[in-house]
Amino acid sequence: MSKNRIKIAILLSVIIVIGFVSYIYTQNNQSIKEQVVINYYSQPDINGVVSEIISNFEKLHPDIKVNLVELPPNTDDKLITIKKAFQSGEMQVDVFDSDIVWPPIFAASGWAEPLDEHVSKEELEKFLPESVNANLYMGQLWGLPYRIDAGMLYYRKDLLEKYNKNVPMTWDELVETSIYIMEREDNIKGFGASWDEFEGLTANALEYIWSFGGSIFSDTHSQQVNINTKESIDALSFMVDMIHKHKITSNEITVYSSGDVRESFFNGDIIFMRDWSSGWELSQDPQNSEVVGKVGISELPLGDMKGNNYTTLGGWQVMVSSFSNKKEAAIEFAKYRTSEEAQKVGALKMSHLPSIKKLYNDSEINESMPFLKYMYPSFEKAYLRPVSPYYAEISKTIQNSVHRALLNELTPTQAIELIEMNLKNITQTKQVVAN
Repeated sequence: MSKNRIKIAILLSVIIVIGFVSYIYTQNNQSIKEQVVINYYSQPDINGVVSEIISNFEKLHPDIKVNLVELPPNTDDKLITIKKAFQSGEMQVDVFDSDIVWPPIFAASGWAEPLDEHVSKEELEKFLPESVNANLYMGQLWGLPYRIDAGMLYYRKDLLEKYNKNVPMTWDELVETSIYIMEREDNIKGFGASWDEFEGLTANALEYIWSFGGSIFSDTHSQQVNINTKESIDALSFMVDMIHKHKITSNEITVYSSGDVRESFFNGDIIFMRDWSSGWELSQDPQNSEVVGKVGISELPLGDMKGNNYTTLGGWQVMVSSFSNKKEAAIEFAKYRTSEEAQKVGALKMSHLPSIKKLYNDSEINESMPFLKYMYPSFEKAYLRPVSPYYAEISKTIQNSVHRALLNELTPTQAIELIEMNLKNITQTKQVVAN
């Protein structure tokens, strides 16, 4: 082979190599340029749960980057923040967390994307029916659940054992046991709950009303207000008496959010606490709790031995913004956020109750959450709060009047009458599908 031919061959080889490298570089640059960034408005990233889920998702989908926008801790503030984000348009909302009562609000406003065409029947069948039903409004699916919840009774099992007391079956028994132990223990109160004027108070108040035989509306799909009954008044009277008559809790309960009552219980200042399941993991963390190994958990007490122990159905879902220009990526992330893999992270790190049925048989989760056996019965007795695009107004009138009664600014009868009047005003002017 002549020297010229060798030079030509070498030159061609160099050109081919340069071309190949250039192609790879171009493809990589194109891939980087085509990476989609979506904004996820999420609950606070406690224990790094959300960050871990996002990281796992991005490894599976390197073409999608998820920008985490943390919402405030308070539930009402979360809703306000999301609404302002939509209204201002300062930062695009692609995916956002939703409390169990919000899907109708965002669906009716036109801010949420219906998901029926993107989620198969087989995919939905993996979830607990209650968690799916909470995301249905006007016959369409608006969100996907990544955790479910129900109110539970936490108790100091060491103190019950010390004084040979059983876990109370009724609220009256809880009062009696609280008084008995308070008379024998220093610096302790009988009961704590999140009774500040916010969404948590609505959830709490409804549990008493239902357990005492009352209701908000006459039946599941009725607009007929039915709260002004002896049962509802008795329920609210009982809540007031816990503070002012029996004195098993201090006036501080009226400013307690979930975080406040947990702190008090974890410090050993309370015998019984009404809380959601997510409090369990924190109660067993020595860095947060002084009562590690001393806590038991059970269903909420009965209103009376003739009644039942109903609990408010809680939970969180993800919804996709109808205004997102990256819906495909947003829906992909929403599906992963509610997947078995992602829910297991939340269950193990934060005691989040899964919305996927299969995970209730997971050995790791059951070992981490020994109270899981109590939850299936609780779901069967769990009620949805009123399902309405105007739920925020319904809840506000309930929590405001109940809170005023707890402060002795209104009698229980006056508070219930005021709730009735305000709910009738809402239902007369706006369509309400009530539970």
